[in-house]
Amino acid sequence: MKFDNIIIGGGLSGLTCGITLAKAGKKVAVITAGQSTLHFCSGSFDLLGYDAEGKAIENPVEAVAQLKESHPYKKAGVENIASLAQDAAAILTECGLKLKGDIKRNHYRITPMGVLKPTWLTLEEYLTADSAAGVAYKKLVVANITGFHDFPVEFIAEGLRKTSTEVEVKTLSIPALKERRCSPSEMRSANISKVLSTEDTLQEIADKLNSIANDAEAIILPAIIGINNDENIAILKAKVNKPLFVIATLPPSVPGVRVQKALRSYFEKIGGVFMMGNKVCGGEIEDGKVKHIETTLLPDEQLSADNYILATGSFQSEGLMSNYVKVYEPVLDLDVDASDKRTEWVDTMVYNAQPYMEYGVKTNNVFQTQKNGSTIENLYAIGSVLSGHNAIKQADGTGVSMVTAIAVAKNILNK
Repeated sequence: MKFDNIIIGGGLSGLTCGITLAKAGKKVAVITAGQSTLHFCSGSFDLLGYDAEGKAIENPVEAVAQLKESHPYKKAGVENIASLAQDAAAILTECGLKLKGDIKRNHYRITPMGVLKPTWLTLEEYLTADSAAGVAYKKLVVANITGFHDFPVEFIAEGLRKTSTEVEVKTLSIPALKERRCSPSEMRSANISKVLSTEDTLQEIADKLNSIANDAEAIILPAIIGINNDENIAILKAKVNKPLFVIATLPPSVPGVRVQKALRSYFEKIGGVFMMGNKVCGGEIEDGKVKHIETTLLPDEQLSADNYILATGSFQSEGLMSNYVKVYEPVLDLDVDASDKRTEWVDTMVYNAQPYMEYGVKTNNVFQTQKNGSTIENLYAIGSVLSGHNAIKQADGTGVSMVTAIAVAKNILNK
């Protein structure tokens, strides 16, 4: 089976790259083993949030110039970051996602623990702040659903109160969820979202919110409505008498699932092939090129392409793995940037930057991979499988995923 491009990994970076190539008329296949880390998405997309000292960055595009040379943004080209980020935002918009944000000025998202963190783009329905000083509202109601434990309202309320915002915590009892409360596994955000999707239930929620709003300037809910699209959110907002916003919950992420579905749907709509539940288990490399790859669901079929893109993620997605001896890339055993000494993988202080977070596949300046020190001409790496940055400490993970995906797609198209 022959394609122009085969992408290994169906998360944010893989689908962004796939969409860019498919829009250019290329025959593209995305092979993915299962759910991506978008299911842990905060509802925001980071470009670059913190500098090397941990200070919040105001203008992420300007701050890119200060990054170390090994950072993926430097490989993509400092002068290209603004354009690549704009292309990334355009793709999200084309997929039907409504976002707010500016590449030249970070705003602040609110975490489930009530902490304000700098970010680049955020889904429109989220409560955000223009600065670390706090949100624009001085009196809020934070409402949770009875039995839903993945929305720590007291942490959120306390975090908002630290910014001089008055917060009142309320609980909504929804009869449609009564039976589900008997099982903790049924009271996860993705399961709840499916129940809170009927017109009657949305009207009931709206009525309850209107009854508890009192003199609050706005109302906050957990982000548990709208797993397929934002239609139900729009319906609910229209029924509520006060401005209504959401804040991220602990995973699984309803908005993250929606983003995944939107990207996949758009990719398939423009001709991409999405192979869900399939896993690449090997391949042949000869004369500095990948000749073909093999998958678990098509054991007798060799899949070939002009170019291959590795978008398998980091340790969380098993795009990188380790044993007692080494850190390694499990699909094609590519070269990685990682210490040979296991004692150097971590810092004993848990809140310090952990060295292993910067480990990843070794690439050159156009993101071509290497094996045994030799460049593989038609195999690229993108996203969090790349080395050279700490997505948690720098708040740049989603930005790296999308920027490098588009950079590699453009490199391929310009060959």
